[in-house]
Amino acid sequence: MDMLETYLDAVAAQLPRDVADDIVAELRDTLLSQVEEREEALGRSLTDAEREEVLRAMGHPLVVAARYRKGPQMLIGPELFPYWLFAVKAGLLIMAAVFALTLMLRLAASPLDAGQAVAQSFHGLFGAGLTVIGVVTLAGAICEHFGLRPPYLDTWRVRDLELLKFGDPARWAKHLGIDASARRSAETDAPEGAPRPQPGPSMPGLAMKPPRAWPGSEALISLIGGLVFAAWWTGLLHIAGLGRFELDGGAVTVAAAPIWAALYLPILAYVLVQVAIDALGVLQPAAIRLRAALQIPVAVVGIALAWTILNAGAWFILSREGVDVAIGGDASLISVQALRGMHDLGRTLQGTATGVGVIMTWVLVITMISLGVKIGKSLWQLFAPRRPAR
Repeated sequence: MDMLETYLDAVAAQLPRDVADDIVAELRDTLLSQVEEREEALGRSLTDAEREEVLRAMGHPLVVAARYRKGPQMLIGPELFPYWLFAVKAGLLIMAAVFALTLMLRLAASPLDAGQAVAQSFHGLFGAGLTVIGVVTLAGAICEHFGLRPPYLDTWRVRDLELLKFGDPARWAKHLGIDASARRSAETDAPEGAPRPQPGPSMPGLAMKPPRAWPGSEALISLIGGLVFAAWWTGLLHIAGLGRFELDGGAVTVAAAPIWAALYLPILAYVLVQVAIDALGVLQPAAIRLRAALQIPVAVVGIALAWTILNAGAWFILSREGVDVAIGGDASLISVQALRGMHDLGRTLQGTATGVGVIMTWVLVITMISLGVKIGKSLWQLFAPRRPAR
């Protein structure tokens, strides 16, 4: 096949069929004219290398076809790119926090397997990070390709911009009352041998009083935790290493007991409702009484779920070399003696199951107590008289 026809066929393959013939005909005339002009200038026919040079000057078929193609010419346009970048950074930060917490829990439970735990956590974080980037990119590409414009781009409010401050690590330090830059400056400027300045009212950069917290920060943290849990609970987020660990050189697998299948939908509904309330707290921090009224029934449901799990009998099944041991708990484990007895359990399969059962029992009890405190706090917020505005 002639070199020109090969080039034009490559261009046509990238174009819509309804306009490909017209565009290819136009390109053919243009290229033939350029070839004739060069042949007249040289006084001879062009060699294959010179003809290819003319085609290369026109551009690669993919680039030439893109000039005639309708619609966006980029995956994420300049208008959506800042939002895409922030979403990717926020998603990766959340994933890093989740896997760091998981790694600490695994190291606390089995410190001898630290190397394997770290390797699995990095492997899982890498895969989860790629998933986050892919999902955010796909969402942005769909908006770009179909011309979708999220309402937030035009209807954003100044009070919503507080969320963006949490993307700066220095803001977190300031939020905690730590002004490291001011402290370093004060210590550096002090003469050698002089006593280090102490924080106090006379030093504005080192004031002891921490800056006032953003009212929606607590709801934001709870919202992030709820979203991560919901993603893991529904299988959208996979955390490597949770179903298997090493115990005295042998592999132990962990299987869920039937109670979790029975409570799958109730727990998912509970988490999603809590996420909705936390989202309200982030968007409307001043709606304290409304959130308090919603929190009371949700906390009651949470106590009922925790009580049901506590009395389920078995929560997980540990298996190793054909031996199965159930992890479970009951009210008898809520005692100081049960906690003290964990030191004598040893690293056997049964001892591990018993120790985990004691820990989970106490976690459930503390959860119910904290939910009870939340009910009391919500009742106070609901019925307490409003303070007059200053």
